[in-house]
Amino acid sequence: MSKRLQYYSIGKVSSLCNVPVKTLRYYDKIGLLVPQYRKEGSNYRYYEHAQLLTLFIIRKLRLLGIPLKEIQAIIQNSDTSTAMEQCVISRMGEISRTIHNLQEQYALAESLIERLHEGNMILQVSDTQSMEGEIRIENIPVTDVIFTRRIKSNYHNADVSVDRWFELFEIANKYHLKIAGSIILTYHNAPLEQFYNKDCDLEACIQVNMSKPSLEFKKFGGFLAVTAIHIGKNDEIIQTHAKAIKWLNQRGYVIDGPISEEYLLSPIDIEDVDKHVTKIIIPVKKA
Repeated sequence: MSKRLQYYSIGKVSSLCNVPVKTLRYYDKIGLLVPQYRKEGSNYRYYEHAQLLTLFIIRKLRLLGIPLKEIQAIIQNSDTSTAMEQCVISRMGEISRTIHNLQEQYALAESLIERLHEGNMILQVSDTQSMEGEIRIENIPVTDVIFTRRIKSNYHNADVSVDRWFELFEIANKYHLKIAGSIILTYHNAPLEQFYNKDCDLEACIQVNMSKPSLEFKKFGGFLAVTAIHIGKNDEIIQTHAKAIKWLNQRGYVIDGPISEEYLLSPIDIEDVDKHVTKIIIPVKKA
């Protein structure tokens, strides 16, 4: 070993650079950072000072999530600076896409937790008071939604048209939108007609975080409504519809638009049908 150069044992390098000895041995094995000197007989590894600087570069690039093969290519490149710049720019793009995906996942989780919380609160209230107390007058706020609207032949309300729901998720993915609310089905037929296996003019929509100039976007809300909460199977929801219509008639209101159902806790949220929560929305005005 030359006396003019300063060498560091593998243990010393591990301590100085905060890199495990096991990792240093692996770097040696794959040829990423080979010790400058090995002591004959003992096979002890020794690194020179310049290699510590290389190790810091490796560590920095690993913290950015850059694979070892790419790091090795950078270090071995005659123009290290340019190679590193190109690699880091590429990695930044990957990080940006990951951040975007995580933001979408967070928004979806946020929407789900809000609906789960609202649904669970309703379920708790329903255990202590009658459903009559859950019928009320509300101003439905205006929201941006994506939607589909088509005639569905021989419609049966109990089927809840989950196929239309998945269409909406595909539209949201196409436009890279964040889902911000529940699925809403709107029946552009006479009240209660959707329960009699007739052709149904069915609209499905879901709130999203923004609107775009497209036929798949519209506004929902901006009207006064009688709302009623239905808990349980969808094939029994006609009873809640009828109760809400009776309630609004008794209080001097008339129906003023197509009736909707908002699925707060739906079949795609929880499997227990007895805990599905649907909000019936009936636009009204004073008679």
